[in-house]
Amino acid sequence: MHACPCHFRELAYIHISSLNVQSAYLYGKLDEEIYMEFPEGFVPPHLKVLRLLHALYGLKQAGLTLWNELNESMKELGFERLKTDTSLFIYKEGNQIVIAIIYVDGALFCGPSKALVEKIKATFMNRWECHDLRKAKEFL
Repeated sequence: MHACPCHFRELAYIHISSLNVQSAYLYGKLDEEIYMEFPEGFVPPHLKVLRLLHALYGLKQAGLTLWNELNESMKELGFERLKTDTSLFIYKEGNQIVIAIIYVDGALFCGPSKALVEKIKATFMNRWECHDLRKAKEFL
C-alpha cells in the first residue's frame, strides 16, 4: 500500500526549529529542604553545608522539578500539553498551530508558519536560557 503523495507535499511546508536549554536542571525549584556539603577546596570557614534552592544534575528530584517548571512555563506561554504524550505541547493562534516537542533539555518547535514558529520560540527563549540550534538537523 502506498502513501498518498499529497501528504508528503504538506510535510514539505512544515518549519522545524530547534534549541537546547542551557543548564536545564538548575531551573527546577526544590519544594523540600536539601543540603549538601561544599566541594573540597571551596569550604568557607564559617559554613559546613549549603541549602539547595534549585535542583542540580544528578539529584534524584532534578528531573521532576525541571518537568514541573517546564509545564508551568508552557502553560504561561499558551501551550496545552497532550495527555497522550507528555513531551508534546500544542499552541494555537487563530487557525495556526505550533507543536513543541521537548525532551529534557532539547526542544523542537514545528508549524506551517515560519513566522509564528520563530515568534513562539523567541518567547520561550526569553523565559529559558537557550542555545538556538536553528533549523533542526537531528533530534533523538
